[in-house]
Amino acid sequence: MTVWRVFAVIGIFIATMIGWMILGVSLVQRTRHADDILTGKVAELWGSEHVQRAPSFVYYTFEKEKRVNEETGKAFFVDVKRSHFYEPEHSTIDVDFFLDYRRKGLVWFSTYKVVFDGRYVFKNYGDSPLQGFCEFQFPASGAIYDNFKIFLDGNEFDSQGKIGTCISVPIHLGPREEKKLKITYNSQGLNSWKYMFGDGVTSVKNFILTSKTNFDNPDFATGTISPTEKEKIPDGWEFSWKYKDLVTGYNIGIEMPKKMNPGPLASRISFFAPIPLLFFLTTLLIFGSVRKINLHPMHFFFLSASFFSFHLLYAYLVDHITIHWTFWISAVVVLLLVIPYLWIAVNARFAFLVAGLSELIFLILFSYAFFFPGWTGLIITIGSIITLAILMFSTAKVKWSEVFR
Repeated sequence: MTVWRVFAVIGIFIATMIGWMILGVSLVQRTRHADDILTGKVAELWGSEHVQRAPSFVYYTFEKEKRVNEETGKAFFVDVKRSHFYEPEHSTIDVDFFLDYRRKGLVWFSTYKVVFDGRYVFKNYGDSPLQGFCEFQFPASGAIYDNFKIFLDGNEFDSQGKIGTCISVPIHLGPREEKKLKITYNSQGLNSWKYMFGDGVTSVKNFILTSKTNFDNPDFATGTISPTEKEKIPDGWEFSWKYKDLVTGYNIGIEMPKKMNPGPLASRISFFAPIPLLFFLTTLLIFGSVRKINLHPMHFFFLSASFFSFHLLYAYLVDHITIHWTFWISAVVVLLLVIPYLWIAVNARFAFLVAGLSELIFLILFSYAFFFPGWTGLIITIGSIITLAILMFSTAKVKWSEVFR
């Protein structure tokens, strides 16, 4: 092995690395472009993210307000309309989620069905009757609502022709009187669901929200309140938020678990690809030199190209079949390129035990570690340390000065 061949291999490695960077960037751009376009299309077909606001009782008063005419300086009075809001005295809410993934292009979307059942109590604490209405805002304008019903003290409210972005239910509250309001609907949403107590810091009394899911590993959005209770149920989880007298500026938010998207996964594997290739070429250089196998830089060029073909095939085949089948088809293809090639160029022992085994570990197993988020770095680290140990102890007695003379 001469020094110029080492530098030639380094040049081939750098050129292949540039190709991977270009492929990775193109995958990121393709996925981002698809995500921007397809998110809107999925929302139109299925439904957008839901943000359910708590209903409130609104009533108006007219007060005399003194004004002064700027020209004459004379005072006069005008009637000013003022709005007043009552938050619910009691809130008991049941929300059930049924996750149903949808795929568009390279992106999986976390679509869900939601069944909402909210029971509220509004109370007049004053000694005067109040005439107003309960205002209920729909969680999303881009959504469908099936079996939507509103009940006031057990009587169904006829909402026909009275629905817009919100619905107003007329309510008369006598002195110290309570009214019960029930709202139910079935709907469909995308990615996340939130429940807002109000704008800014809000006082919440006698509040219970219970949520059941048909999936594991739900997440809670940043800046939201974690559940006070949780319990594993056969199909998923049951979460509860229970408060007697809460003052908060936060809300409740549940994020649906995301399915592994082929586009981002392919780009991450492509950006990481130079590391497996570096290990692979180093292994071939070391064992080739030790065993007096004179590999030419052209051999390394074709081997590097076969590595690149794995990621290229994976990046475009994943559009058509599942990510796992794509991965293993690409892995078999690259093994069928490398092992027979070195069998012909060198010998069967070197092709299987050195090149084939190295490719299986560095390219296939290292890349497959990306299918386990949170464990990827540890898996690759352990594999790298084991590889280093094998190379060190198998070449401990080699006289490198003679190998690289």
